[in-house]
Amino acid sequence: MFHVTLVKRFTTALMLTLMITISAACAGASRTSIQTVPVANAAEIQKIQFLNQIADEMYKNTMDGQVIEARSKLMQLSDQIPKIHFEGITSVEGLNALTETITQAKRVYNAVKYSPEDGQIAVAKIRLATDALTHKNQPMWLQYYKVLQDDRIGLSEAIRVNKKQEAITNFGKLSQHIAVIRPSILISRDAGSVEQLDSILVHIRSNLDTSPLPLRQLESGLDHFDRIINELFMRNKDAMAFVPITDPRQPIIWSLGIGLIIVSVLSFAGWRMYQSGRHIVSMKQTKESENR
Repeated sequence: MFHVTLVKRFTTALMLTLMITISAACAGASRTSIQTVPVANAAEIQKIQFLNQIADEMYKNTMDGQVIEARSKLMQLSDQIPKIHFEGITSVEGLNALTETITQAKRVYNAVKYSPEDGQIAVAKIRLATDALTHKNQPMWLQYYKVLQDDRIGLSEAIRVNKKQEAITNFGKLSQHIAVIRPSILISRDAGSVEQLDSILVHIRSNLDTSPLPLRQLESGLDHFDRIINELFMRNKDAMAFVPITDPRQPIIWSLGIGLIIVSVLSFAGWRMYQSGRHIVSMKQTKESENR
């Protein structure tokens, strides 16, 4: 009698587990279908790669002092943008950052007196931005991490020894380097993180205008700056801890697979309990027969 009850309880638990697993799988499939992210087709990807090629040629022209050729490539870039559908490639904020970068570059290259320094900065922004469109996992702007760290160390040292003017100069270098990669970050990352970065830079700059320098506020601001930069550059040790191991395109298969593992484990445990239960009942019946 004992083992029959045990088997019934186990069967009920098994059915409940299976039902919950299937329900979770269906819910996951529903959420996935609702939150489907558009994926760029091959034609759009090819257009993006062509855009990146033009930007690379423009960069080389600029660095070689071939301003007319670089300006021609810039116009070609501008003409290509409306022909590309950026859905599945970058966000609206990323697209706006790209178009604004090209607009700013036009002002530089069409100025009455062309500035080589401004031209190099403008083309660097464009080159990094188009690369971010074509290399989502390892864009070139990630190489700026070491540059920003050096700028941050210089700024921190100047603040520590209370050298206000030196601190302002170092902050200017840091801000300029961030400005170069800002469009690329908006293309590759969430706009909210970029807004946080902008906010903390404004906070640090405003505190640098105070005399004497407010060390505690500036140190707190730099700590916050470090956290944001590490997140943007994926340097956070825990960054991968929240990445799901399942394939979002096949939630049912993964969920059912996990469910089958659970069922298998419970089945084995139930079989062991059943065997144990039989043994106990058998011993009880033997003792009763002996008492008779």
